Amino acid sequence: QQRIRYSIPPSNATSKPNMSTEEKEPVAAKEEEEEEEEDLEKLQAEIARMEAEAARIAQETEDLDKSTSTGAAASTSAAAEGKKSEADTASKDGHSIYVGQVDYSTTPEELLAHFESCGTVERVTLVCDKFTGKPKGFAYLEFQVSTIIH
Repeated sequence: QQRIRYSIPPSNATSKPNMSTEEKEPVAAKEEEEEEEEDLEKLQAEIARMEAEAARIAQETEDLDKSTSTGAAASTSAAAEGKKSEADTASKDGHSIYVGQVDYSTTPEELLAHFESCGTVERVTLVCDKFTGKPKGFAYLEFQVSTIIH
């Protein structure tokens, strides 16, 4: 057999009187209004903080511009040096050669000794696998003067 349980709500006479829906609405409206006011105050405080930060950044930018304008000559010379280094890189490419079929056991010192008779070798680059570290079987040599390459 099954038993069915019913719960009977307490009668209105013994329970606390319920507020009518008309009375509940003004209370809820007041609570929402208070929450909105709190949110508004928080947003205004955040805006004030952001404006102060923007003013600080503007001042720092202005100070930086002033110090940069006095160092404009230095930055121009630095840019010229940057162009020189690009030109040097392009000219050094003209001083370099590719060497293929290099034995895997060959050292940079051995390549240097072998090509020393051709001229002064500035740099030897023995290309290796980046994961294993083993030589790939080719190298690049950079000479001091490009006439040796031709």
